[in-house]
Amino acid sequence: MKISCLWIKEYSHPIRVFGGVLFALALATGLVWIAGKDVEPVAFVLSLLSSLSFAFPSIAEYLYPDRKPIKQMSYDELLAFIPTTNYKDDWKGLSTHEASEFFLKEDPRLRFRTRYSEDGIQARDFREEWANCFLHPRATSYWHELYYDGAFIHRTILVSVDDGNALLPAPDVDSNKVHDFEYAVAKIHDVLGSVDTYLGKSGLQRADS
Repeated sequence: MKISCLWIKEYSHPIRVFGGVLFALALATGLVWIAGKDVEPVAFVLSLLSSLSFAFPSIAEYLYPDRKPIKQMSYDELLAFIPTTNYKDDWKGLSTHEASEFFLKEDPRLRFRTRYSEDGIQARDFREEWANCFLHPRATSYWHELYYDGAFIHRTILVSVDDGNALLPAPDVDSNKVHDFEYAVAKIHDVLGSVDTYLGKSGLQRADS
């Protein structure tokens, strides 16, 4: 239902124009009916479709008043939107031994891309106390890049810790706390369901916790 409402909001103007065309046809058909032609069912259907075309944009706006379609969001709005998604249900992941991609089901043009080659590695031997405190202390950090419709938008770092058992978000360098966006990226990529457990073990805290 959400996807349908957002689609209606995105195309509300042409939907209303279409409704106006249907209304004109319904009016013309009504005049023909008044003139004695048996076109009442046609006039009824056209008027009904016209009413729905005018009503749907208002219903969609009522259900999702503050929600823009993805393609209409600014850079800041996109970064603020991603932490509000359902990390498990709203995203779909595809992975190979060379790369992985996670895309938003609502609009697959919004996606994270990660490469496991040298180009995608931020630091092969990542050294921070919170990342090297596990049974397997060696850690590797990867760039996770956000794209929309092929255009690069933003990138963030996730750190593979404890022999790949978790991908942890890197904290802010000043506060040493994890912000919402970085946490969201980690949860979207949390295939093993281990992020929260390893965050607790690492001693990292969320900025808003």
